[in-house]
Amino acid sequence: MSIMRRVWQRIFKPAYFVGNDMEGNKYFEHPNANNGRSKRTVKYRENEDMWAYIASDKRLPVQWSAWLTHTRPDPPSIEELQADLARQQRVKLNAAILEAKDEAERVNREQLDSPSHHPEIETRSPSVLRNVPRDQRLEPPESDQRPKAQTRDPWAEALKGSDEPRSWTPMARKR
Repeated sequence: MSIMRRVWQRIFKPAYFVGNDMEGNKYFEHPNANNGRSKRTVKYRENEDMWAYIASDKRLPVQWSAWLTHTRPDPPSIEELQADLARQQRVKLNAAILEAKDEAERVNREQLDSPSHHPEIETRSPSVLRNVPRDQRLEPPESDQRPKAQTRDPWAEALKGSDEPRSWTPMARKR
């Protein structure tokens, strides 16, 4: 771009400073000469920061991204950006609390499921159990031993024979 063209654009097409975000990026709006949609741009705090944003190492605030894409008509205020930052910190704290509760619950569940948690139930070999009197053993009495219910096996009940599909005719509903 030539020097004359840059001077011409600065005089007749000025860029208006709209605002900045918490990281020091500045946002500008360039009005369109034909009263059309204006061009909105961001000038990063440092030129090297642009590559961090392009590589997704950093992200622009959602409010400013919405303004840049004309989804939002008005630029966000500093108070709005600070409130959103506080909300993000609250969400991170709540997520950490929930993760700690889940971890504690998982550890508790593992302790309850482990056989070492029940001191009265010990895994002993049969030779050791012979020396323990029958009334002191931790086994269910014979009266509590019920026959196990037989489960129905649908595969055994399936039609034996060919695996070929059969024709099917739907029945008309009677009203």
